[in-house]
Amino acid sequence: MTPRGVAGLPRLTVDGEHVPPRHLARLVTRTARALTTAGAGPGRAAALACDHPLTAVVSALAAEAAGAPLLLDGAAPSRRIAAAAAVHATSTGEPVVEVRPRPLALPEDTAAVFWTSGSSGDPKAVAVPAAALAHQGRATATRMGITAADRLLLPLPLRHAYGHSVLRVWRTSGAHLYAESGFHLRTTLTRLAVEGITSLDGVPTMYRMLAAEAARDAGSARLLAALRIRGCGGDVLTPTLYDDFLAATGAPLHDGYGLSEAGPNVALNAPGDLRPGTVGRLLDGVRARVTGPRREIEIAGPGLMRGYLDPATGALDRGPFTADGWLRTGDTGTVTADGWLTVGGRIKEILVVHGETVAPTVVEDAARAADGVVDAAVVGIRHGDRGDAVWAFVESPDNDHAAVAGRVAEACRRRLPPHARPRAVRVVPALPRTSSGKHDRVRLRVWASDATAVAA
Repeated sequence: MTPRGVAGLPRLTVDGEHVPPRHLARLVTRTARALTTAGAGPGRAAALACDHPLTAVVSALAAEAAGAPLLLDGAAPSRRIAAAAAVHATSTGEPVVEVRPRPLALPEDTAAVFWTSGSSGDPKAVAVPAAALAHQGRATATRMGITAADRLLLPLPLRHAYGHSVLRVWRTSGAHLYAESGFHLRTTLTRLAVEGITSLDGVPTMYRMLAAEAARDAGSARLLAALRIRGCGGDVLTPTLYDDFLAATGAPLHDGYGLSEAGPNVALNAPGDLRPGTVGRLLDGVRARVTGPRREIEIAGPGLMRGYLDPATGALDRGPFTADGWLRTGDTGTVTADGWLTVGGRIKEILVVHGETVAPTVVEDAARAADGVVDAAVVGIRHGDRGDAVWAFVESPDNDHAAVAGRVAEACRRRLPPHARPRAVRVVPALPRTSSGKHDRVRLRVWASDATAVAA
């Protein structure tokens, strides 16, 4: 067997160690053959069962070569879909294939299965066809102007849709990918200083740390400003973080809008093509419309999923699609005639207080302005016809929780109208997060509900 797509692999560096192209090609060929021997192929999946970046890259390339769907984020038992084979990492980070019996039959055009974050509900398996992944790589690389001359630093897991989309851009553009096992502030700054990195991708939490470091250290600020692309995704980029990063470095963040069900990238702010206050311009080939009284964003284009996959039967659920084939995103927003998109928030997460709508991100930004607050997350607890009670959970290393809560309340009084101010502030050493790094609002609602019940 000669796997498809092994020749001409782009340059790869993992945790600072260059992976010679011949060695990478051998790993891909060997893994693809092992997957085929295990029974993986069209409709019979291979599961990426670890987070090691070398194994993740090899698994993606090998599954493509074998024609097998790749299951991502499949390690959690509650989420597992029966696959023909699972790929683990050895102690050296190289892949090893484990055969699994009785794989689930998937739609044959499925190329990858992502899991939604589960930040506001149960995670769902998203079945994505090969054509959607190919379009995502091409359209994103084109919008961001990425070529073989670029060096992409990725300190994010490749098992999530965001990280995997960068992998597609790498494959499409021929750029040099620097994949990291995780984000470490000093390591990231060292890579920027030594490796000639041109593009950095990360989540808001990461950029909050980088902005704070840049505000303290002019050298770090210069390194971040020298990047051509500072991609920020995976969660909402708040106006405060955007402004803080810009003030510390003199350079903007390039955020966007996406969801696992649609690519993930739908719209992007790019170098030289950026409008603060929006999530960017729609990618080529993507259309958006806003419908209904809630102003829900709906998406059409070549990057859409086939549907949600039933982990037990392999059947596809097309419930999120309209009768004419548009994807209902569950997000509110606006779109201009020339394709610039603005997102208001998740419909499920929008709070209604005394008849007034409140976006959690606005309250979170106000809470973060208080001294000693590292991060904040806001949820609402419904109280009959009175609407939502706003609960703010703030992350702080300060052990004087009462003092922190008082500062948060004061910051919110200065910045928010009365109906949007939190009715309760709880200080925690660390906010709960999903596996993709988003605030776990499901768990926060449980905490708030439990506390409400005890108080009653």
